[in-house]
Amino acid sequence: APAAAAPAEDDLSTMVRMFGDTLVDSEGKKFETGKVLEGRKHVLVYFTASWCGPCRRFTPDLVKFADQNKDARDFVIIMVGSDRSAKAQDDYMKKSKMPFYAVPFGAEGVKRVKQAFAGRGIPNLVILDADGKAVKGSYEKDGRYSPEDRNSYIGPQPVLASFKEMQKKAKSTKG
Repeated sequence: APAAAAPAEDDLSTMVRMFGDTLVDSEGKKFETGKVLEGRKHVLVYFTASWCGPCRRFTPDLVKFADQNKDARDFVIIMVGSDRSAKAQDDYMKKSKMPFYAVPFGAEGVKRVKQAFAGRGIPNLVILDADGKAVKGSYEKDGRYSPEDRNSYIGPQPVLASFKEMQKKAKSTKG
């Protein structure tokens, strides 16, 4: 009998392939990317680095948001660092008390995620839907994510504000 056709690849495995198989937290603990992403309606990808002043100013806001929503099952925040060493990235995550995951320093996933969503500068916050499509980000023109246009930078604050609105609407439609 002919072999059955392989099932179509789902969006979760596409995202896992992009981020890589393993994510880490601020304690250096490893997590399976597939398990972290499972059932999430959104992934907030945070491009940042410890040497970036504007990043250090925004990070506490994102940390506070994450802490306020630590029981949320519908989204996850994943940091993609641009630090120059694993130690710098680890120290930044610890010092900032980042309660979210990160693509491990130097992992292939860093390059893949940056190619897909990074834009030209940091801090950059990008909201991905469950299909792995960018729905909003720190680079925007006419309400559309435009990472290739350096002049379209709006910063991470409006993106976080938008996500908070999306969360509110989702809660009110559950009713």
